[in-house]
Amino acid sequence: MHYLLFLAVLPSIILARHVLAYDRIEKEPFGLLALLFVMGALTCFPAGVLEGIGCGLVESLTSNTTTISRLTYLLIVPLSEEGVKYLALRTTRKNPNFNYTFDGIVYAVMVGLGFATLENILYVMDSGTLDVAIMRGAFSVPLHCTCAVFMGYYYGVWRGQLARGSRAEAAHARRLALVVPCLIHGIFDYSLDTESLLMILGLLAFVLLIFAGAARQVRVASANDAPIAAVADLTTPIPASHKGLRGWRKQGTPPPPFNM
Repeated sequence: MHYLLFLAVLPSIILARHVLAYDRIEKEPFGLLALLFVMGALTCFPAGVLEGIGCGLVESLTSNTTTISRLTYLLIVPLSEEGVKYLALRTTRKNPNFNYTFDGIVYAVMVGLGFATLENILYVMDSGTLDVAIMRGAFSVPLHCTCAVFMGYYYGVWRGQLARGSRAEAAHARRLALVVPCLIHGIFDYSLDTESLLMILGLLAFVLLIFAGAARQVRVASANDAPIAAVADLTTPIPASHKGLRGWRKQGTPPPPFNM
């Protein structure tokens, strides 16, 4: 059983090391990262409570199994899980260490992987099978990391826009920080719940696209990392080491996912 525990934790270690390696300008304090990871793990419990309440409410409103499945996997589960992770992430909004645009992704990934790690341990140890450990390590944990990347990206945009005094754009980015991960999570969960071969094939294509998009976004956001204080102050000279700051000043945000 010890090897199953190791396999349940290993994907999170690999993904965390990968994302943290792209935080090249100013590394975040270990204590802060550890705290966010633990907070992310603890959000599993309120998420479970919210899911139970939401599913109970849906079942009390309808007996149609298709409607129950759609509401559960497209709305209740993603909103509960991504919602509590977003609340944990928001505790960093006034942290003095949150001073670079890429920090948003780092913080969100630590919260997301904290959640994914505890959830994965519970599932894998409960099943006691290698198949579950492999499948969840290949899909479920990377899904939480992917959602966290996009949540953190828009969270970083929110912080940069707020520093610039662009409150309308900041509010829009703050909404996207929750909406985009919920959409990704919902599509993933609902596709898994179907028995349609076409939906399964569509899910595989979606997974490949979204995982690749998240990996690319980490690289792009890292390359365009910039100090938030300099983003706010348009009179500050642009250091040679922060070429990406020009894009922030021109457009107000770093390059978006998939060049959209």
